Amino acid sequence: MFDQEPKSPLPQDNPTYLALRHFWHPVAYSSEVTDKPHAAMLMGERLVIARLGDALVAMQDRCPHKGAALSLGQVVDCKLECPYHGWQFDDKGDCVRIPAREEMATVMNRKVRRYHATESAGIVWVCLADRPKYAPPVFPEQHDPDFRVLQGRTYDWQTSTPRRLENFVDFAHFSFVHDGSIGSRENPRVEAVKVWREDNVMRFDRSGVKEPGVGKKKELLGLTDDWIEPTNVYHVTMPHTVHLKRIFPNGKRYVLFMAASPVDATTTRSFWWQARDFGTEAEHDAFFMDFEDEVLAEDKPIIESQTPIQMDLAGELARQEMPVRHADIVSVEYRRWLLELTNEFANA
Repeated sequence: MFDQEPKSPLPQDNPTYLALRHFWHPVAYSSEVTDKPHAAMLMGERLVIARLGDALVAMQDRCPHKGAALSLGQVVDCKLECPYHGWQFDDKGDCVRIPAREEMATVMNRKVRRYHATESAGIVWVCLADRPKYAPPVFPEQHDPDFRVLQGRTYDWQTSTPRRLENFVDFAHFSFVHDGSIGSRENPRVEAVKVWREDNVMRFDRSGVKEPGVGKKKELLGLTDDWIEPTNVYHVTMPHTVHLKRIFPNGKRYVLFMAASPVDATTTRSFWWQARDFGTEAEHDAFFMDFEDEVLAEDKPIIESQTPIQMDLAGELARQEMPVRHADIVSVEYRRWLLELTNEFANA
């Protein structure tokens, strides 16, 4: 009789996925939330994001009257108005107006569930639990006049947020998935790095690794060598936001900020920023954005092929993924911290 492969739990029942309710997640760029309601999805829950006067609010995207989507409505006198019958809700989610029978608003005492919402790094963040575990991530270069900052287009992958984050900090895949761009098959060896924690951030630096010095990026950097050895400084804000600063031999800097959002148990939406202090003319923007699109297109089919979609951090399936000593130290430390957080909220 053949041994049966252990079955993984349904993605939405994964303990780590359930624990994510206790953290901030990106749901929209700040620039997308204007004078109209904005629809979003987080962990399978439909949300409406809106600015009601000075208040940024995130609410369940469902009117308690007859279930219409509030995100299809409008903001009227700092109230969120349902498109179906004009019911209005204030920034606390309380129904304050029922046009068909004005006197019934206080009598019926209806409200829409409201969630924690905040802004940081040019992004709107929402937490579905009563109290967020950590502060939201920051993007220091966002308003730094030395940098040209670009907002990336969001993209969806059929994977979990931890797998998306882990892909970003997986050094061994550069040589094969990104051969010729940010890696080379000629230099596949990965040395161990020192990983440490500071508050809610996992930190590590990587240097002494050669990558091809090719194309327009090399030209804009003003470098002439065929191989470039940047210093890469990583800050991973738990559970799945990464800030990468690449410092080149001549001191020029290139920064990527990526925040992964669990749209649902099998879909991840990535919000990201790019910043650079070289080739800062607008005429070069398309080149840098196209370069990142190329890298992401190389990653996408590989990451979407991984099974199970939700990582098993402690069960039987966890033993089927075998980390390589030193080379996978970042993944090992990331999973260790993620398991600690999962266990913390296991019974919450």
